[in-house]
Amino acid sequence: MNKFDSFVTYLVLPYYWIRSQYLRKFGKQETINKEMKRYPNDYFGFRKIKVVAHGTQVNPNQKAIFVSNHQSRNDIFVTLSAINRPFRFIAKKELFTNPITGTFMKMSQSYPLDREDPRKSLTLLKQAVKDVKTGASVLVFPEGTRSYQKDMLEFKDGLFSMLRKADAPIVVLYIKESYNEKQDTIHVYMSEPIQPETYNKLKGVELSKLTFDIMNELKEKAYAKVNRKPYVY
Repeated sequence: MNKFDSFVTYLVLPYYWIRSQYLRKFGKQETINKEMKRYPNDYFGFRKIKVVAHGTQVNPNQKAIFVSNHQSRNDIFVTLSAINRPFRFIAKKELFTNPITGTFMKMSQSYPLDREDPRKSLTLLKQAVKDVKTGASVLVFPEGTRSYQKDMLEFKDGLFSMLRKADAPIVVLYIKESYNEKQDTIHVYMSEPIQPETYNKLKGVELSKLTFDIMNELKEKAYAKVNRKPYVY
Protein backbone atom coordinates (compact mmCIF):
# COMPACT_ATOMS: atom_id res chain seq x y z
CA MET A 1 0.00 0.00 0.00
CA ASN A 2 1.54 3.34 -1.04
CA LYS A 3 1.62 6.38 1.24
CA PHE A 4 -1.37 8.08 -0.38
CA ASP A 5 -3.53 4.95 -0.15
CA SER A 6 -2.48 4.49 3.47
CA PHE A 7 -3.36 8.11 4.25
CA VAL A 8 -6.83 7.82 2.70
CA THR A 9 -7.47 4.47 4.40
CA TYR A 10 -6.73 5.82 7.86
CA LEU A 11 -8.60 9.02 7.09
CA VAL A 12 -11.88 7.18 6.46
CA LEU A 13 -11.48 4.61 9.26
CA PRO A 14 -13.58 6.61 11.78
CA TYR A 15 -16.51 6.58 9.34
CA TYR A 16 -16.41 2.79 8.95
CA TRP A 17 -15.80 2.30 12.66
CA ILE A 18 -18.93 4.27 13.55
CA ARG A 19 -20.98 2.33 10.98
CA SER A 20 -19.73 -1.00 12.27
CA GLN A 21 -20.45 -0.14 15.91
CA TYR A 22 -24.01 0.85 15.03
CA LEU A 23 -24.61 -2.27 12.93
CA ARG A 24 -23.18 -4.58 15.58
CA LYS A 25 -25.71 -3.25 18.07
CA PHE A 26 -28.75 -2.48 15.93
CA GLY A 27 -28.26 -3.89 12.43
CA LYS A 28 -30.17 -6.85 11.02
CA GLN A 29 -28.09 -9.77 9.77
CA GLU A 30 -28.98 -9.05 6.15
CA THR A 31 -27.74 -5.46 6.54
CA ILE A 32 -24.51 -6.67 8.15
CA ASN A 33 -23.96 -9.12 5.30
CA LYS A 34 -24.29 -6.30 2.76
CA GLU A 35 -21.90 -4.17 4.80
CA MET A 36 -19.31 -6.97 4.73
CA LYS A 37 -19.45 -6.92 0.93
CA ARG A 38 -19.12 -3.16 0.91
CA TYR A 39 -15.70 -3.24 2.60
CA PRO A 40 -13.80 -4.96 -0.25
CA ASN A 41 -15.77 -3.03 -2.87
CA ASP A 42 -14.69 0.27 -1.33
CA TYR A 43 -11.16 -0.85 -0.44
CA PHE A 44 -10.35 -2.23 -3.89
CA GLY A 45 -12.60 0.14 -5.82
CA PHE A 46 -10.64 3.14 -4.58
CA ARG A 47 -7.43 1.44 -5.74
CA LYS A 48 -9.00 0.37 -9.08
CA ILE A 49 -8.31 -3.28 -8.31
CA LYS A 50 -10.61 -6.11 -9.42
CA VAL A 51 -11.00 -9.49 -7.75
CA VAL A 52 -11.76 -12.34 -10.17
CA ALA A 53 -12.80 -15.78 -8.90
CA HIS A 54 -12.26 -18.87 -11.08
CA GLY A 55 -14.06 -22.15 -10.56
CA THR A 56 -17.47 -23.30 -9.45
CA GLN A 57 -19.08 -21.38 -6.63
CA VAL A 58 -20.86 -23.53 -4.04
CA ASN A 59 -24.59 -22.98 -3.61
CA PRO A 60 -24.74 -19.80 -1.46
CA ASN A 61 -27.49 -21.36 0.66
CA GLN A 62 -25.26 -24.31 1.58
CA LYS A 63 -22.87 -24.14 4.52
CA ALA A 64 -19.20 -24.58 3.66
CA ILE A 65 -15.67 -24.41 5.03
CA PHE A 66 -13.23 -22.37 2.95
CA VAL A 67 -9.48 -22.99 3.24
CA SER A 68 -7.18 -20.39 1.67
CA ASN A 69 -3.53 -19.54 1.35
CA HIS A 70 -2.45 -16.30 3.03
CA GLN A 71 -0.04 -13.98 1.24
CA SER A 72 -0.85 -10.50 2.55
CA ARG A 73 -3.28 -8.48 4.65
CA ASN A 74 -5.27 -7.89 1.45
CA ASP A 75 -6.48 -11.50 1.69
CA ILE A 76 -9.25 -10.53 4.12
CA PHE A 77 -10.74 -8.24 1.47
CA VAL A 78 -9.93 -10.64 -1.38
CA THR A 79 -11.88 -13.52 0.15
CA LEU A 80 -14.80 -11.29 1.13
CA SER A 81 -15.01 -10.21 -2.49
CA ALA A 82 -14.49 -13.62 -4.12
CA ILE A 83 -16.82 -15.82 -2.05
CA ASN A 84 -20.51 -15.69 -2.86
CA ARG A 85 -21.99 -15.85 0.65
CA PRO A 86 -21.51 -14.49 4.17
CA PHE A 87 -18.88 -16.30 6.22
CA ARG A 88 -16.84 -15.95 9.38
CA PHE A 89 -13.07 -15.94 9.67
CA ILE A 90 -11.02 -18.20 11.90
CA ALA A 91 -8.03 -15.91 12.28
CA LYS A 92 -5.34 -14.74 14.66
CA LYS A 93 -6.53 -12.42 17.41
CA GLU A 94 -4.30 -9.56 16.24
CA LEU A 95 -6.65 -8.98 13.28
CA PHE A 96 -9.42 -8.16 15.75
CA THR A 97 -7.45 -5.29 17.30
CA ASN A 98 -6.04 -3.99 14.02
CA PRO A 99 -7.65 -0.59 13.16
CA ILE A 100 -8.23 -1.61 9.53
CA THR A 101 -9.52 -5.17 9.94
CA GLY A 102 -10.80 -5.20 13.51
CA THR A 103 -14.20 -3.57 12.96
CA PHE A 104 -15.54 -6.03 10.43
CA MET A 105 -13.85 -9.07 12.02
CA LYS A 106 -15.94 -8.39 15.10
CA MET A 107 -19.04 -7.47 13.11
CA SER A 108 -18.86 -10.76 11.19
CA GLN A 109 -18.85 -12.76 14.46
CA SER A 110 -15.49 -14.26 13.53
CA TYR A 111 -13.23 -16.31 15.81
CA PRO A 112 -10.02 -14.76 17.25
CA LEU A 113 -7.45 -17.52 17.75
CA ASP A 114 -4.87 -16.92 20.46
CA ARG A 115 -1.77 -18.82 19.41
CA GLU A 116 -0.30 -18.38 22.89
CA ASP A 117 -3.32 -20.00 24.55
CA PRO A 118 -4.03 -23.41 22.95
CA ARG A 119 -6.88 -24.19 25.34
CA LYS A 120 -8.74 -21.00 24.48
CA SER A 121 -8.12 -21.57 20.77
CA LEU A 122 -9.52 -25.09 21.04
CA THR A 123 -12.68 -23.72 22.66
CA LEU A 124 -13.09 -21.23 19.79
CA LEU A 125 -12.58 -23.94 17.17
CA LYS A 126 -15.23 -26.08 18.87
CA GLN A 127 -17.60 -23.12 18.73
CA ALA A 128 -16.83 -22.60 15.04
CA VAL A 129 -17.58 -26.26 14.31
CA LYS A 130 -20.83 -25.99 16.26
CA ASP A 131 -21.82 -22.89 14.29
CA VAL A 132 -21.07 -24.58 10.95
CA LYS A 133 -23.27 -27.49 11.93
CA THR A 134 -26.13 -25.03 12.45
CA GLY A 135 -25.63 -23.37 9.05
CA ALA A 136 -22.74 -20.88 9.24
CA SER A 137 -19.82 -20.85 6.78
CA VAL A 138 -16.23 -20.22 7.89
CA LEU A 139 -12.86 -19.49 6.31
CA VAL A 140 -9.46 -20.39 7.69
CA PHE A 141 -5.87 -19.59 6.69
CA PRO A 142 -4.10 -22.83 7.71
CA GLU A 143 -0.60 -21.41 7.27
CA GLY A 144 -1.25 -19.30 10.37
CA THR A 145 0.61 -16.27 9.05
CA ARG A 146 1.26 -14.38 5.80
CA SER A 147 3.76 -15.91 3.41
CA TYR A 148 4.40 -12.98 0.98
CA GLN A 149 5.24 -15.54 -1.70
CA LYS A 150 3.49 -17.81 -4.20
CA ASP A 151 4.34 -21.03 -2.37
CA MET A 152 2.43 -22.02 0.75
CA LEU A 153 3.96 -22.33 4.18
CA GLU A 154 3.46 -25.51 6.20
CA PHE A 155 -0.14 -26.00 7.33
CA LYS A 156 -1.24 -26.18 10.97
CA ASP A 157 -2.53 -29.75 11.02
CA GLY A 158 -4.43 -29.34 14.29
CA LEU A 159 -7.01 -27.11 12.58
CA PHE A 160 -8.13 -29.98 10.38
CA SER A 161 -8.67 -32.34 13.29
CA MET A 162 -11.43 -29.99 14.40
CA LEU A 163 -12.76 -28.86 11.01
CA ARG A 164 -13.41 -32.44 9.88
CA LYS A 165 -16.05 -32.66 12.63
CA ALA A 166 -18.16 -29.89 11.07
CA ASP A 167 -19.68 -32.18 8.41
CA ALA A 168 -19.69 -29.51 5.69
CA PRO A 169 -18.12 -29.33 2.21
CA ILE A 170 -14.57 -27.97 2.20
CA VAL A 171 -13.64 -25.61 -0.62
CA VAL A 172 -9.94 -24.90 -1.20
CA LEU A 173 -8.87 -21.45 -2.47
CA TYR A 174 -5.63 -20.25 -3.96
CA ILE A 175 -5.08 -16.48 -4.05
CA LYS A 176 -2.55 -15.43 -6.68
CA GLU A 177 -0.07 -12.72 -5.68
CA SER A 178 -2.18 -10.58 -3.40
CA TYR A 179 1.14 -9.34 -2.03
CA ASN A 180 1.94 -7.72 -5.40
CA GLU A 181 0.92 -4.09 -4.96
CA LYS A 182 1.43 -3.31 -8.65
CA GLN A 183 -1.26 -5.56 -10.12
CA ASP A 184 -4.75 -4.29 -10.89
CA THR A 185 -6.45 -7.71 -10.85
CA ILE A 186 -6.24 -10.35 -8.12
CA HIS A 187 -7.20 -13.87 -9.21
CA VAL A 188 -8.69 -16.45 -6.85
CA TYR A 189 -8.91 -20.11 -7.86
CA MET A 190 -11.51 -22.40 -6.22
CA SER A 191 -11.55 -26.18 -6.04
CA GLU A 192 -14.50 -28.50 -6.28
CA PRO A 193 -15.81 -29.12 -2.75
CA ILE A 194 -14.36 -31.97 -0.72
CA GLN A 195 -17.49 -33.69 0.54
CA PRO A 196 -17.83 -34.97 4.11
CA GLU A 197 -18.16 -38.57 2.94
CA THR A 198 -14.63 -38.21 1.53
CA TYR A 199 -12.83 -36.49 4.37
CA ASN A 200 -14.65 -38.23 7.23
CA LYS A 201 -12.48 -41.23 6.42
CA LEU A 202 -9.32 -39.18 6.96
CA LYS A 203 -7.41 -38.20 10.05
CA GLY A 204 -6.69 -34.51 10.64
CA VAL A 205 -3.13 -34.71 9.32
CA GLU A 206 -4.34 -36.60 6.23
CA LEU A 207 -7.02 -34.00 5.52
CA SER A 208 -4.40 -31.28 5.95
CA LYS A 209 -2.17 -32.99 3.35
CA LEU A 210 -5.08 -33.47 0.94
CA THR A 211 -6.03 -29.81 1.25
CA PHE A 212 -2.42 -28.71 0.76
CA ASP A 213 -2.11 -30.87 -2.35
CA ILE A 214 -5.31 -29.45 -3.84
CA MET A 215 -4.14 -25.91 -3.12
CA ASN A 216 -0.84 -26.69 -4.79
CA GLU A 217 -2.72 -27.93 -7.87
CA LEU A 218 -4.69 -24.68 -7.93
CA LYS A 219 -1.42 -22.76 -7.72
CA GLU A 220 -0.08 -24.64 -10.73
CA LYS A 221 -3.26 -23.83 -12.67
CA ALA A 222 -2.97 -20.18 -11.68
CA TYR A 223 0.54 -19.92 -13.08
CA ALA A 224 -0.31 -22.01 -16.13
CA LYS A 225 -2.90 -19.32 -16.93
CA VAL A 226 -5.75 -21.81 -17.29
CA ASN A 227 -8.77 -20.02 -18.75
CA ARG A 228 -11.93 -20.46 -16.72
CA LYS A 229 -15.19 -18.61 -16.61
CA PRO A 230 -14.69 -15.90 -13.95
CA TYR A 231 -17.07 -14.54 -11.35
CA VAL A 232 -16.43 -10.83 -10.85
CA TYR A 233 -17.87 -9.12 -7.76
